[in-house]
Amino acid sequence: MDPTSPNCLSIPELATAVAANSSVRIPELRNIPITDRVGEIIDHPAFQRLRRVRMLGPICLVYPGAVHTRFEHSLGVYGYVRRFLQSLLEQPTFAGSVNEEDLLTVLAAGLLHDIGHYPYAHSLEALHLKGEDTPRHEEVGGQIIMGEIPSLRGVRPIADILRKQWGVRPRRVIALCTGDLGSDPDQTDRLLHSVISGTIDADKMDYLERDSHHTGVPYGRTFDRERLLANLTLNADATEIAIAAKGKVPAEMFVFARYTMFSEVYWHHTVRAASSMVENAIATFHSRTSIARQDFLNALLTHDDETFLGWLNEQTPARSATPYLIAGLLPNRRRLFKRIATYSRAYVEIEKQEAYNRIYTMDRASLFDLTSRLTARLGSAIGQSLHPASLIIDIPPRDKDKLETIDVVYPEVSGQSHYALHELSRVVAGIQDDFISVVKKIRVFAHPDIADQLQELDDLEEILLTEIL
Repeated sequence: MDPTSPNCLSIPELATAVAANSSVRIPELRNIPITDRVGEIIDHPAFQRLRRVRMLGPICLVYPGAVHTRFEHSLGVYGYVRRFLQSLLEQPTFAGSVNEEDLLTVLAAGLLHDIGHYPYAHSLEALHLKGEDTPRHEEVGGQIIMGEIPSLRGVRPIADILRKQWGVRPRRVIALCTGDLGSDPDQTDRLLHSVISGTIDADKMDYLERDSHHTGVPYGRTFDRERLLANLTLNADATEIAIAAKGKVPAEMFVFARYTMFSEVYWHHTVRAASSMVENAIATFHSRTSIARQDFLNALLTHDDETFLGWLNEQTPARSATPYLIAGLLPNRRRLFKRIATYSRAYVEIEKQEAYNRIYTMDRASLFDLTSRLTARLGSAIGQSLHPASLIIDIPPRDKDKLETIDVVYPEVSGQSHYALHELSRVVAGIQDDFISVVKKIRVFAHPDIADQLQELDDLEEILLTEIL
């Protein structure tokens, strides 16, 4: 190893020996070593706040064990960043291209990558993608780290701890968390960012296992973690993590694990019902209530998942759709909207494919108009005047249509030595196609008081398709 490059053991956070009194245990059977400077960040009020932010929001209404928090996940990601670095430091190219500050910066980014999360963040961010002015948790995280949110500054901002105890630049830590590396990103920063965010990264490796454990399903734990970690390497220009050829099958298993978690957990139809109720309740709140963006953010950072819904209920006019939508989500209640129709690109019926494509490309105004027309038409069909929020058309997030791949490296071959995983694997290529055509479903949900009546209509499908097309 180059004498100027870091020795893994010279950085306490990367030392392999862990004293029993200097670690935190998290599921499943994992010890996360805690040095003094790591402990300073964990004990900061801004980090402790993550104990009150559920990892999976309303998913606990479907999978009762899913009440784990961003606090637990953040520790888990930090633990995996350690493992990634320990493996990569065995690679001469990586070890010779990074210094101690680089390693400490990405360790801090792993610990702090979710510091800006708040209740129902993904529901709010789905609104942001559709045009609402809602805070992105990555941006909020940067503000928290820099001490720009007074209630979460603590005795001193996290940025001060990073500068003085860690010897790293806070803005660089934030850049690795957000992926905002500038117009001409540094090669090392691109590589370090891929440890946090890529097709195979420390964040996904932790949340797939952790969410699988707490939801009680096996899907997120079906990849060979140790073999995958042992075969981490770099792509051709050393700007991203890659996988050595011996890790190809574990990489395929990892991609498949993520696919099955989306199919069976994150986008399960009842989960999407609960999530769409929250999303539409917040959208209505924004349309009916005048609140400054900073005041709304302060409310998000003050409340946990349940008290935030209570606050939302109190802040909205009684006749608004918001109380109607979240009535089934408040403490001691569980009355979720029910699915009355499903559309996907996989259906063989041309009309259903066209209906999917028509809805998928709608802007919020067009979707609101369609929902209103369907509500009036279906209400007439069952002889009732329906509440304006009785129906929800749920469109899956549009930011997951891109192909996710990673390079597979054959180091000792003549000719081409780097291949994209999806080019070598029909499994991975098929998963991506299946994800878009099968897993990304559009669903029509109805309030539980009317769902059964609507499903009994002989011409329900005809009414829906007529209005959509």
